[in-house]
Amino acid sequence: MRLRWIILSIGAVLVGLLFAFPLWWPLINVSPVAGALPGLSDLPPAEQDVIELVALENMPYAQALVATGLAEPVPAPESEQPMPALQSPTIYATGDFVAIDAVRRASGTVTVYQQADGSWLIRLENFEVRNGPQLHLFLSAHAEPRTAEEVRAEGLGLDWGPLKGTAGNQNYAMPAGFNMGSVRSVVIFALPYGDVFSTATLERR
Repeated sequence: MRLRWIILSIGAVLVGLLFAFPLWWPLINVSPVAGALPGLSDLPPAEQDVIELVALENMPYAQALVATGLAEPVPAPESEQPMPALQSPTIYATGDFVAIDAVRRASGTVTVYQQADGSWLIRLENFEVRNGPQLHLFLSAHAEPRTAEEVRAEGLGLDWGPLKGTAGNQNYAMPAGFNMGSVRSVVIFALPYGDVFSTATLERR
């Protein structure tokens, strides 16, 4: 009789724990790195998962991803929105930005124009990128770089400076004589951490 009572009691406890699962599971299922990332829980769950993985290898970078993810988007200047006046331009190449994961992502198009004098214009349109630490525009000889080494393939990896905004059209002028023939992608690169945020593979026209 006593054994039966014990079994019934254990069964009742297990049933109670099962029904209360949504309440107690989050309390014990705490990421070992979450405590070092204040504000992480305010980000979308998919971003949290990515950042927790980053934190296992590079905690400062993970903290920077949280901070920038909580910040407001930075619109490109109004002067960058319209297409600038060009001299008999031809479209040299185009590409679309892609998402690598829930954090490292961008959207929009890139078009490379060549003017009659041989100079170049790289124009981003309908562009938007998830905020990140010191995002720069790079030109790479690799078509789809995912590492800093691939971005700098064949000795190129040209840093054309900070993004002018995380949202909106923007223009980047390049002088005549630049060898655009070796460029196969436009890259959004988190400079201090050597991380690729997005790429647009260029297709010649």
